[in-house]
Amino acid sequence: MDRFKIKIQYLCLALLLFLANTVLVEAQTRVVGKVIDEQGEPIPFANIIFKKSMVGTYSNQKGEFTLYSQKNYNAIEVSSVGYTTKEIKLKSNDNHLQVVLVMGEELEEVVVVQKPTKNLSKKENPAYPILQKIWANKYKNALSTAKAYQYRRYETVELGLNNLDSLFLKKALQSEYQEVRNLLSEKKYKQYFSMPMYLKEEVSQVYGDNERSLYRTDIEGERTQGVIQTGFGLERFTRNFREFNVYDNSFYLLDKTFVSPISEYGYGVYAYVLNDTIERNDRKFYSIYFFPKQDQDLLFKGNFTVDSKTYAIESIQMYTIKEASLNFVRNLSIEKHYQWVNDSLILPKRDYYEGDFTILTKSDEEKGMYVRKNIVYSDYLLDSPKEQSFYLASVEKYKANQFKQSQEYWAQLGEGDSQMSKTQTLIRKVGDNKRIKGISDALNIITSGYIPIGRYMQFGSLWESFTNNDVERNRFRFGLRSFVSNDDRFRTYLYGAYGTLDQKFKYGVSAKYLAFYKPRITIGGLYQNDYLQLGNILQRNDAELNLKNASNFLFARGENYYLTQNKRIQGVADIGLLKSNLHITLSGMYQQMKAADPEHFSIGYRSENGVLDKYSDANASLTLTYTPTRNVYGYGVEQFYGKNIFPTFSLKYTKGFSGIRNSLFDYSRLEGMIHYPQPMWSIGILHTVVEAGKVYGTVPLPLLTPTPANQTYASSGHKLNRTFQLLDYYDFVTDAYLNVYAEHHFNGFVMNRIPLLKKTKWRSLILARMAYGTLREENRLISASNIQYNAPEKLYWEYGFGIENIGIGNFRPIRVDFLWRSSFTDLNGVSNPYFGIRFGIKPEF
Repeated sequence: MDRFKIKIQYLCLALLLFLANTVLVEAQTRVVGKVIDEQGEPIPFANIIFKKSMVGTYSNQKGEFTLYSQKNYNAIEVSSVGYTTKEIKLKSNDNHLQVVLVMGEELEEVVVVQKPTKNLSKKENPAYPILQKIWANKYKNALSTAKAYQYRRYETVELGLNNLDSLFLKKALQSEYQEVRNLLSEKKYKQYFSMPMYLKEEVSQVYGDNERSLYRTDIEGERTQGVIQTGFGLERFTRNFREFNVYDNSFYLLDKTFVSPISEYGYGVYAYVLNDTIERNDRKFYSIYFFPKQDQDLLFKGNFTVDSKTYAIESIQMYTIKEASLNFVRNLSIEKHYQWVNDSLILPKRDYYEGDFTILTKSDEEKGMYVRKNIVYSDYLLDSPKEQSFYLASVEKYKANQFKQSQEYWAQLGEGDSQMSKTQTLIRKVGDNKRIKGISDALNIITSGYIPIGRYMQFGSLWESFTNNDVERNRFRFGLRSFVSNDDRFRTYLYGAYGTLDQKFKYGVSAKYLAFYKPRITIGGLYQNDYLQLGNILQRNDAELNLKNASNFLFARGENYYLTQNKRIQGVADIGLLKSNLHITLSGMYQQMKAADPEHFSIGYRSENGVLDKYSDANASLTLTYTPTRNVYGYGVEQFYGKNIFPTFSLKYTKGFSGIRNSLFDYSRLEGMIHYPQPMWSIGILHTVVEAGKVYGTVPLPLLTPTPANQTYASSGHKLNRTFQLLDYYDFVTDAYLNVYAEHHFNGFVMNRIPLLKKTKWRSLILARMAYGTLREENRLISASNIQYNAPEKLYWEYGFGIENIGIGNFRPIRVDFLWRSSFTDLNGVSNPYFGIRFGIKPEF
């Protein structure tokens, strides 16, 4: 039974990691102690730093801390909001230090520190006038007030497993248990342990010129280590903790939009309490606590201190509560501390993010994973602008380990998280453990769908191995890809597929290579002979060299024989600029097309030589894609994208040529797409996509633009489904179109306010999709297809609502949509449903 429980725990930890995707140096100064108040009660989250350094840590919930460094220090400073900062002189090595903090001098006593039972009006609440002053002065308390600036930035990211008991460690570590347990002793909370598995450090210099809107970041040094440091799931997981400005009205974190406690709209969703007024270092500060009015909303609980003269935030601590509707999150805490640069300006000093994640419940007993991100800002220099050429010559990171530094560099630096040396040692120890590596292997298989075969190849994707359609019935697909790490400059894919009904073998192969790092120039090509569904998407990304087959599903409504057998050869060159957020893609394609099942489907075309059921097309295209603020990472031929809000603008021109290996069609196609997500403060986020295009010339059915349909019972599971789910394939065929898709996700805002439903933790959404298009008469006349052309010259609509976040405990991946459509004349004789229910499964926070 114990072995079974351990295996289940391995599986849960591997699934949790999916959601997401050195030498030991002895410390020269080491301090172990506890921070308490005058009554002997522990003070959690107190800040402890070596004096005149950036080396620091914080106390745990029991007030305990451990601080050490490779350098010698003779004093520490201990501080916490509401207490007087205390300096402690150190002896040789203090291992049982007890620090007593005294409350700061109170000028006004306020005894209410709990969430108020009554929401006070703005006139009644003494905190509201202070909030108004914060909003009025927030632009004065920022780097934008300086003509120019520069500062130093040091970041560490640590990821590991937590709440591990002795039984689990014994099973996992076996003979190494006792040695590693001793190393874990300082990462013990109650009877549980935390075990680090990944560590990343980065040092950079940041420069800016506000008058000329110029910005530059130079990375000085970086290093990583850990058993899963190259895992896609891990990298994407840690990038969910993006930096944000606390003065912003809202910010994006863990794939969700949160309303800031300092937001101008915060008074509608937060309850504020002025706790006390404190004097410290000849300055007067207000201490304000904040609470979510609705516990399940995506909000924080915590407190902040604000300077009474400048109304600048000096520090803020905030954390989620267990009632919050966040999946896989047991606890999320954020701290931001600021420092005085001069008498009137206060700027960031330290940011700290910590996430505690579980797969099933929010129970304190469940094993989980933690991510800790710490950023220290120092060495500010203001109003010393540099030449414009300096900012324009920014050194960008374009390949892995580009800024790798020697061990001597890091030893000389002597800065960072106080647990760094111990963490490095633990990672090195557990990295050699087979069972811990097994968790890493499970992560890679689940996130990618590929199973390693040797050092250079992987088998998969497992998620595409079995599907079905009406032409092939049961379809089996097996593939391989080359893979050493995520940063490979060369990648190739190949697959083979077989249908039990048509008894034909299909296949495809693609390859791409990163020819240059800067600018990023990728070249590639593919050959594919397979069945494709050409009526389910309008605009494809040629740079992806996609070999996926979108015509095959497990469950679908109605019949679908409308598949085209394509033999296509394609070559692509892609240039990535502006940190890979501007792409220029050149593509050339030659394809031969015929119906996959001529008895049920025809793509016939009336030419000068009679009706053709098989023909060729040669074309070339130029695509411009711009994605400002997208979080791009990865330094190989394939890059990845973190979860953040960013707009997308795309423009594509395609030219068809006749006379190339019997190609028949001269035509032009112009297409554009805009995706613009918009956070709506506390009421969720609105995703809107507009697609438009036009074909110039006379072309057959496969080269026109069918309104994208989806006959499956599945919604995309993504934030936006760019298909019409109550249409059949080829219900509408156009040569000029305008489609609009909109979804608003309330993130629980509505259901959290309905007494009975709020216990379900469901989240609501509304959606609407519109299609409009026309078809020229010459394109109708050349058709010899059994498809009756019908364009949506009268607007076609689909609309409805959905419920997401359906599941059990902390695992809520299910979404259900309820859809209706407008009426239209179906010329193809198939009766479409006026109402439909669609399902999606996508684990998300």
